[in-house]
Amino acid sequence: MSIVAPDVSTRLKPDFISVVRSIYADFCNLQRGERVLVMSDARTPDYVVATFQGVAQALGADAARIESRIPFGGPTYQPGVRWSPMLAGAARGADLLVDLGIGYADFVVEAIDRGARVIMPGDGIGNPYLEDILIRTIRDVDIHEVRREADRIAALFTAASTCTLLSGDDDKLVIDISGLPGRPKDGFLWNRDTGQVKSSFGILPPAQPGVTLPRGRATGTVSIDGTVLWHQIYHERPRSPLKLRFDSGRLADIGGDPYLSNRIRNWLEVLGDEGAWEGPNHLNIGINPNALLTQNQEWERVYGSVTCGMGDMSILAGLSSAQEGRLEWAKSQVHWDWTVIQPTVLLDDRVLLKNGQIFTGPPRQSSSPDFSR
Repeated sequence: MSIVAPDVSTRLKPDFISVVRSIYADFCNLQRGERVLVMSDARTPDYVVATFQGVAQALGADAARIESRIPFGGPTYQPGVRWSPMLAGAARGADLLVDLGIGYADFVVEAIDRGARVIMPGDGIGNPYLEDILIRTIRDVDIHEVRREADRIAALFTAASTCTLLSGDDDKLVIDISGLPGRPKDGFLWNRDTGQVKSSFGILPPAQPGVTLPRGRATGTVSIDGTVLWHQIYHERPRSPLKLRFDSGRLADIGGDPYLSNRIRNWLEVLGDEGAWEGPNHLNIGINPNALLTQNQEWERVYGSVTCGMGDMSILAGLSSAQEGRLEWAKSQVHWDWTVIQPTVLLDDRVLLKNGQIFTGPPRQSSSPDFSR
């Protein structure tokens, strides 16, 4: 997968200041006197971290920051990272955690359980391009229309019993989503229109509405032509479609692109982690018109794409407050993802996504285009 390198400089872009203010005001509803902890590592430029601290202080918050070591293995291996207990100690005093480098962590789940809020600009992964990504995907889009569309899509997932993902020439993955709530995954911790709290946990850039999946929900095949996140250093895109076959929520066969399929199969076998074969454990639709296929997590928000996760879901489900009832979540030392660029998605018999277009209005009448394959 080629690297699309955004504009990177050694100085703060003035435009970024208003973006950070929007994150605090529009996404987090930050109040005067609240305690903000900015967590980062050396992958994110210091002036970016300082901007998050400084803007919070300018808004009347009590803000501090802490820098951790760079974790081994990038986002794929974050579920298995052992974080310094000093991070957990600092987090105990915060009302809002701004995560620029942690991602999955039990102490973050514990903070949410204590009543704290968490926002993850850049998906909780440090990177030198964060300014460019957030300016492009927050300042330069109508974030509130993105929020409303994410809410509409989440409601459709909640109302459905089956999600069908059609890809390639004849690949069909059928997922049981009965009894599962749709999640807007728009990064907003509150709804400005109603003034009500939406979530204690948000990821930016917005948005990737969808559903979090317990174990054993998916059967069928999928043809992957977008980003595959599995390697400890980089993301890549298959040279030809990667083919995965699932049986009751477990990866049963890997085919298609020989270069990538062989490497992923060997990686999983050497890893020796049975949970890494489980999935999909989430399905999300990208709806940000300015998101790009880059080496950063914004690729999950590319408009009209679908991203599914594999491996650990036990920590992320806790972050998303998705642990309803006695649902059983996959556990692993890794979490990896794959993306289909423009698949067809059906919720029961309703077309939600086709050819890069999302349909959230009233069901189409007989005079509408034929969406059958």
